[in-house]
Amino acid sequence: MSTYCSFAQNTKRVEQYNYGKNGIDYIAKSNTGKTIIISTFNSRPTIKDEVAMNVFNYFKEKEPKDGDKITILVNAAIVVGTCNIKTKGNQTSVEFHYETIEWNDGLTEVYTTPKFNSTTIANNDD
Repeated sequence: MSTYCSFAQNTKRVEQYNYGKNGIDYIAKSNTGKTIIISTFNSRPTIKDEVAMNVFNYFKEKEPKDGDKITILVNAAIVVGTCNIKTKGNQTSVEFHYETIEWNDGLTEVYTTPKFNSTTIANNDD
């Protein structure tokens, strides 16, 4: 008679995705009249608000430069992406573009730009 135990293991998986939410997620105004707008691109709905808030905090604390790749920690994942920063007058736009998401369950999602083909989407020969 044999006895053995089986334990669930988190297996590492990598998947590509080419869709996500894009838009303004957070706006803050300082006492000095400066406005900071946080937008995320290619984001996942379940973590986008938490990521946006952490991007804002990262921006305040570490002052990243335009084009910097940064890592954002949230409860469910580690998100790596690029910050595009533009300032005009009293407004600063911080755009965070997701590149990879390492979920706590072992899945890693990698953003890839969608490829469009040149076929006609609709034929209007009515």
